Amino acid sequence: MAPSHFRTLRRVIFAGTVTFVLILTFWMRAAPTRGQARWPASMAAAGDSLTSAVGSGPRYFADNTAYSWATGASPEVNSLALRLATRNPALSGNVYNLARIGARMGDLPGQMNTVNAINAEYVAVLVGGNDACAPTEAAMTPVETFRQQFDTALALLAEGSPGARILVLSIPDPTRLVPLFRDNRSAVAIWKLFDVCPTALARPRSDAPEDVARRERVRQRVAEYNQQIAEVCARYPQCRHDGGAVFGIRLETTDISSYDYFHLSVRGQARLAEVAWAVAGF
Repeated sequence: MAPSHFRTLRRVIFAGTVTFVLILTFWMRAAPTRGQARWPASMAAAGDSLTSAVGSGPRYFADNTAYSWATGASPEVNSLALRLATRNPALSGNVYNLARIGARMGDLPGQMNTVNAINAEYVAVLVGGNDACAPTEAAMTPVETFRQQFDTALALLAEGSPGARILVLSIPDPTRLVPLFRDNRSAVAIWKLFDVCPTALARPRSDAPEDVARRERVRQRVAEYNQQIAEVCARYPQCRHDGGAVFGIRLETTDISSYDYFHLSVRGQARLAEVAWAVAGF
């Protein structure tokens, strides 16, 4: 081959290589990395009294959503919404707390219908504690029913808001409160007076085999609920689960409200917000 042909071939190869590198560089800069997501411009929180922040503020046994781990505006809590708003100011004014006191998993589909109506781009969910905190063990929601209800809720969201992303936190373990407060007379009296989560907290000072076994069954039921949440969430690409982080959290007495020794204090809501942010994937 003539020298001129070699020079021409080298120029062609060089030009092709440069073009390929430029295209690859542009693609790497333009395309988001795996797991990276656009900052949402609107957000909704669904669930029960833990998400409406009962017990954390000045309103006795009422919603204190300013202190919610999900949507609160209090700097003390530094909620998920506040953290997101620092990345995308457009989120401010587009945050909705749909959580309701006493809500069970069966209420989540209705809350998801509201999420669809407001077109929220990001949804945070913590629900299921009341399914275990029933008047009796027999009244706890059956595991299969719980799973079906959660699946229905996610299906509604996927159909009505296909672009919305969802973060689902695991249900905390209510039996962890027993060793924290079993020797606190005020806590024991309030639990009994207001019938607070009797499946887990009835007779907290008792170490009788039947009471120890009852608490373990409640803990196991919550673990089973969390397994259903994780499995169903995994079936929906837009759903992210915390991997059991909230279920495994080690609570301290200062994390719990002194109103009822059950709901979270401001400090507890702040800890929950920290966990949520750590697992949110942003």
